[in-house]
Amino acid sequence: MNYKLNLDENQQEKTSFFKLAKMLYLYIKGSRIQILIAFVFLLINSASVVVAPFIIGDVTNKYLPVGDKDNLLRSVLILGAIYIVGTIASYYQILTMGRVGQAILFRVRNAIFHKVQSLPLQFFNLNKSGDLISRINNDTEKLNQAFSETILRFAGNVVVIIGIGIVMVILNPTLGLIAWGSLLSMLVLTGLLSAWIRGRNNSSLQKLGELSAEIQESLSNFKVTIVFNRRNYFKDSFAKANISNQGAATMAGIANNVLTPIYTYAGTIGSMLILVAGIQLLILDKVSVGSIPEIGTLITFILYSSSFFNPLRELGELFSQIQTALASWARINKLLRLENNLEQIETSESKYPDALVHFDNVSFGYSKDTMVLKDINLDLNAGKTYALVGPTGGGKSTTASLMARLYDASAGKIFFKGRDIRSYAPDELANDIGFILQEPFLFSGSLYENIKYGNSELEKLDEDGLLEKLTAMKLGNLLARFGDGLKTIINPGAENISLGQRQLIAFVRALLRSPKLLILDEATANIDTVTEQLLEDILQKLPAETTKVIIAHRLNTIENADQIFFISGGTVEEPIDFKSALNLLNTSGNSKS
Repeated sequence: MNYKLNLDENQQEKTSFFKLAKMLYLYIKGSRIQILIAFVFLLINSASVVVAPFIIGDVTNKYLPVGDKDNLLRSVLILGAIYIVGTIASYYQILTMGRVGQAILFRVRNAIFHKVQSLPLQFFNLNKSGDLISRINNDTEKLNQAFSETILRFAGNVVVIIGIGIVMVILNPTLGLIAWGSLLSMLVLTGLLSAWIRGRNNSSLQKLGELSAEIQESLSNFKVTIVFNRRNYFKDSFAKANISNQGAATMAGIANNVLTPIYTYAGTIGSMLILVAGIQLLILDKVSVGSIPEIGTLITFILYSSSFFNPLRELGELFSQIQTALASWARINKLLRLENNLEQIETSESKYPDALVHFDNVSFGYSKDTMVLKDINLDLNAGKTYALVGPTGGGKSTTASLMARLYDASAGKIFFKGRDIRSYAPDELANDIGFILQEPFLFSGSLYENIKYGNSELEKLDEDGLLEKLTAMKLGNLLARFGDGLKTIINPGAENISLGQRQLIAFVRALLRSPKLLILDEATANIDTVTEQLLEDILQKLPAETTKVIIAHRLNTIENADQIFFISGGTVEEPIDFKSALNLLNTSGNSKS
């Protein structure tokens, strides 16, 4: 499965309007009753627009020439009531669809976030978080605007145009056909331009996502930017992304507004033709009742032409907004259709009872063209400590990632506790496998929340309960390193505590899980020796059956390993001793003492 969201223009998927609408219906159907109610209000409002000019023309024909004041007053009151009912219906129509838009926005944003959470690590390697944020925020907001306002206004205008068009043909076929001719010419032009308009909007939204990604990247690591004096680099990089976004947004703006003047021009021409033809017909006595020319009928047509062509002018703008929403939905839908390729399989197969982890001729590549690991065979037994060493880029971290099933092998099989690792549910692997990175990630919140994060056994413990648990495991004294103990607040990015403190939390979290397998990927590479010894003491509290896998360049961290594997060029050497590892590392030029 291709997890890359932003493709080149010639690689973009072409999805029809009807297919997009069908996919969107899944998120609309929960609001069907509200939409039906809004549509009823729309019909009432549209009916008031259609009926009012007819009443005005009828009054002009029947009551004004003879001076019938009573009927004239009654007609005025009826007309006023129609306008009031139409206004009330319009208000509730807008109110109802506003709620519908928010409900759909809620469902779609939830669906996107849940989908992103379910996707594998490969997806995040290929896509920038700024673009994902843009899809969750900007694209869904375009969708909200469409449902809250645009679609119903568009539908209302269509109903008014059809209603007035039918009445005009009934009253006078000649004048009615003039109006319909203008409309049909606009529909043909709209059909020809719609794909181009949607394409320009899709390009604009993609460039906006790239701009968001550029901002996110430049601000998320601002400390590094300052240290390496790369402000000018990011300024230039942002300027390029901004120029690209400006160009795409300009083209989208042109596309979105190209129909409005055309519709306005067509409406003006149509109104002029109706007026001229109506006057000619009136002069020729073609618009009359008996021998009395029906001036009211001509007035009705003039009012109808305004009510007919004004919505037609607005349709150009609204149609462009719908194309923008469709482009947004296409980007959202592409994300929602992705599936996790790390499938869980059913198997009763049980092999290699002596090995906690077994690699059976495993090969792996991040792309089909380049294999990072080739035909790896590896056995890790319970309760042992293993070290993975080798040059940078040799495949150490990739091997560890496969053990934790962050990726699936491209070829071969990996067995965990005798079963194919693909047969385990994600929560089973999370409980049995701990993974500590070189720079651990902490969430904003309290130390208490960070320590119990992701541990189902600790979720129900309050602060006192967690403190008792830590004290029982002889970890309570570690809280003295944090000013407010478990109440210590961790800022976003954990910038208010040291790297050593962050790593300390990561080690405590791992210890509280009592994992069957603990992977340490350069976990002590960037901390001082005193903290490193403290972390080593924490590891000694792990259960005796826990298997530890250490990825390291610093030789003192692997000196006590039971077995050492040298990984280079995608292959794994047979287990070697510390002296042999030292020689190989010196040879490869990657030794760090």
